[in-house]
Amino acid sequence: MNFELEPPKHGGDLEAFLRSENLDPNSADRWLDLSSACNREPWPIPESFLENSAKLWYELPDAFALQQAANEYFGLAPLAIGAGTQQFIEILPALLIEHAKSKKVWVPAVGYQEHGFSWRKWGYDVREYQDVSELLINEWDIAVVISPNNPSGQYLTSAQSEQLKVLLETSERYLVLDEAFLDATPEASWLNGPLPRSCFVLRSVGKFFGLAGARVGFMFGDQAFAASTKSLVGPWPVATPALHLVTQALKDRDWQAESLASLTERHAYFEANMVPKLNTLFDSQDMMHTPLFYTWQLEQGQALKAVHALHSVGIHIRLGQGWVRLSLPAGHEMQRLNHGLVRLLQGHQLKELG
Repeated sequence: MNFELEPPKHGGDLEAFLRSENLDPNSADRWLDLSSACNREPWPIPESFLENSAKLWYELPDAFALQQAANEYFGLAPLAIGAGTQQFIEILPALLIEHAKSKKVWVPAVGYQEHGFSWRKWGYDVREYQDVSELLINEWDIAVVISPNNPSGQYLTSAQSEQLKVLLETSERYLVLDEAFLDATPEASWLNGPLPRSCFVLRSVGKFFGLAGARVGFMFGDQAFAASTKSLVGPWPVATPALHLVTQALKDRDWQAESLASLTERHAYFEANMVPKLNTLFDSQDMMHTPLFYTWQLEQGQALKAVHALHSVGIHIRLGQGWVRLSLPAGHEMQRLNHGLVRLLQGHQLKELG
């Protein structure tokens, strides 16, 4: 085990960025922060909750109502509810340490880096793959798949899903399927059909619902792992106020439908008005997107220049190794983004980027 590894960096880090640049952290409200991939039009916290939630801070958490709401929303009872999908990413190496045939695990080279980090901490031999197709032709005992992948935007195809299910059903392998970004495209979820007994599916309310601060996630899998999972998660992983809020969010079908419609409308506007400007700014049209974010692949030096240029007009985005990512702005944020891009493309910053 190695618990001294340096943890990965994440988006949604505007205040940390401001501190690192010796800028006033209190100026965060003056920036347009598109660095995370969460819904910029999140589920609205009800006024009634804000006015009457004091008693929730005095009660120990009881997840029964959320269990029922999750069962109805996902169509399947979760194996466990935890402090975001991150908690399950942390415990899965311990959960499988005595079940898998070996300590070899395959994770995507591009994707949420906490997956590989968690397995490495527990002493697993972590190997990276570039494309899911590699899992279909190589031997492995544990693998992690992210669909849709953040930041690449790639989904599992129907053919890949069927092939992976066959592998799980005909061999002693374990698959961790991270579907944290799938709520806006639920038709692609493995939860829609019989789940292989050696598969664990992770879902989150931090992305589509935009409730990242609630720290609530769900893990689905074989009930044979229920006792071990409960032991590793602990008795009260989610605070009482978060349990109540997320229960209401999962039941709010009207908002869910309205949010899907809003995402469609915002994408149409973004692609027509922002994407051409961003293609020019990044000097790249190598772009993929999901309902919640857009990612451009570009040379690292160009990526750094583009991020610095956007910072000069108060826009913060996510910088990776050879890619940049923007969350889809809220409707009311579009004009602010457009204004910043116009300033850059009309000014000297464009010359520097060229």
